[in-house]
Amino acid sequence: MDPRGLEFALFQGWQQGMSSISSIGSVQLSFAARQLDAVREFYRGTLGLDEMPVPDGRLLFALGDATLSLSPVAEVSREVRADYLAIRTGAYDDILLRLRDAGYHPVCSLPDALPRVMYVKDPSGNQLAFLG
Repeated sequence: MDPRGLEFALFQGWQQGMSSISSIGSVQLSFAARQLDAVREFYRGTLGLDEMPVPDGRLLFALGDATLSLSPVAEVSREVRADYLAIRTGAYDDILLRLRDAGYHPVCSLPDALPRVMYVKDPSGNQLAFLG
């Protein structure tokens, strides 16, 4: 295996047109139940995602052709979790402005970097990467 790891190998395969995966169908993240209002406001208000009604206490948002499902838990475990959720966007500058206006401080790549990337944590500590 290449010392740069599996992610590099998968990227190389994608560059060569070998990937049969075209997109994410759904993403499941957890959040501390006590932060329900803040998490909803972040995804619906700050990011502008459309919330879909569900009867079981989860928050469900449309994410292009995919869904983002956020499940409330008593306590968020830091031991086993994804490092971040990467979201491709055509509205990078708009999202950056909305995040800053809402009091968030995203960490951004240089303006001329391609792709442009910004990282920010939601109210429950889930890290998001926006690719634009």
